Amino acid sequence: MSLVDVVKKYQNELSNKGILVEYSLFFDESTKSQCKFVIDDCEELEALNEIVQKLIKQDRNAEIYVNTYSINFDGKNTHIYADTLWINSIISLEELYSFFNHSKNIEPCDIVSLTNNEAVDGDIEIVVLSRDNVVDYKSFIEKKQLAMIKSLYWD
Repeated sequence: MSLVDVVKKYQNELSNKGILVEYSLFFDESTKSQCKFVIDDCEELEALNEIVQKLIKQDRNAEIYVNTYSINFDGKNTHIYADTLWINSIISLEELYSFFNHSKNIEPCDIVSLTNNEAVDGDIEIVVLSRDNVVDYKSFIEKKQLAMIKSLYWD
């Protein structure tokens, strides 16, 4: 089942709410036309992916998610929009900023560590961990160390 199919399945629960999606699922080639990240230029997306790969090399246990802000259920077409990455990693904020030093076109507007207020604000309903593995957001976030999660936001 594709990410878009999973989102359609949970459509009733997602009214005016977002989802957290594993990075690779959001950027899967099969859903490219329906999953839109604020960085939408192909070369810039490739540069972002290269940075993500460097990050994973530095912290093999890093977990990277896309945090959506809008899902548009429009008849046959479903479109998912995002402008934020969540990175669960031992990598510091300063190190994350350094990953973008040579990529000013794709540098996030802000990189912050999550706090309890930011992480449990009720805007996220589910977490899609794989095509068929969906978990409730609140139970997911309760198992995480919030200070380890960095939010990278693009405007």
